[in-house]
Amino acid sequence: MALKDIIGQENAIKILQGCIAKNRIPHALFFAGDEGIGKRLTAINFAKTLNCKNTEHRTQNTDNNNLPLGFEALRSEDSLGSGLCALGSDVIDSCDQCPSCTKIDKGNHPDVFVIGPEGDGGQIKVSVIRELEEALSYKPFEGTYKIAVIDNAEKMNQEASNAFLSTLEAPPSQSILVLISSRPDMLLGTIRSRCQRINFTPLPIDAMTNLLQENFKKLNHEQTLLISTLSGGRAGYALNEELITQRDMSFNILKLMLNRFEEELRDDSVSMEELFDWAQLWLRDMSVYKATGRADLLINRDLESDIKAIACDATLKDILKLARELYNIKINLNFNLNEKLTLNYTSLLMRKRLGKPEQINARRQ
Repeated sequence: MALKDIIGQENAIKILQGCIAKNRIPHALFFAGDEGIGKRLTAINFAKTLNCKNTEHRTQNTDNNNLPLGFEALRSEDSLGSGLCALGSDVIDSCDQCPSCTKIDKGNHPDVFVIGPEGDGGQIKVSVIRELEEALSYKPFEGTYKIAVIDNAEKMNQEASNAFLSTLEAPPSQSILVLISSRPDMLLGTIRSRCQRINFTPLPIDAMTNLLQENFKKLNHEQTLLISTLSGGRAGYALNEELITQRDMSFNILKLMLNRFEEELRDDSVSMEELFDWAQLWLRDMSVYKATGRADLLINRDLESDIKAIACDATLKDILKLARELYNIKINLNFNLNEKLTLNYTSLLMRKRLGKPEQINARRQ
């Protein structure tokens, strides 16, 4: 795979190709956007392009004082790169075949490092950042650049963030740092301000539907439309064949939590964050139905009867209040909340806001 194969992120790709074309690559880039939208994939292929042995360079003249709509961020005060990136190059890309590209794909290129959260706490620790700093301090061994990709950068703990900040302030020569995050607000402002930010956006429903039809011939139109909507424009999620299964599993857990709480209710295949994400979609449909009475506006149309039954006696105010409460709980999951207590508390909130379990059971019969 190369940059040209990444779907739906044409603006981001054009910016990166423009930077390479003008040889004005910021020492630190920040890829921001939803999970599963292609940020990590783009970072890996950007690294391949920078160190590819066969990369072609062809630059079209571009007036950086007359940037097209969507590229104004290149003049942001947050950018500490070595100047504005050129736009308009549609040729610069990796060959995807040379030894350098192959090694980066396999994760064993000596000049490309990919780090992310580790261990039970799911954090990036200071020891990992120290090791990265040492690796970057040497000249490139095989490639043109040493490139570090920090996935889920918001997971750096306080010590790691402070150590990484010193690297940003005095970056090693011939090194490029690429930070990836779906939660930019959780990253230190001093780190964000020293990076050139590139935003990644969700795919439109029609583009996602076409992508699914190309990749999954067995799906009918209704199925592809449902998956496209459930994915929220995130190609990485949409191409997961288990997406509907994960949704059904999560919704079943949430429904069971309306009746009782037991630790074994949550399957290990559904993370806490995923469960709370699906809960928001579940509550979204309930609030839409409660406010309009229109089933055609539901995202989960195939679960219309369940949504109607649960939303029946709850007020719109309580549904929206529950959505805010669960959102706040999800934000605090990053502080290593006790899982059993969190689920127990969530179960109590759901019963309080959505009505008594026996009433819901009676409506289903």
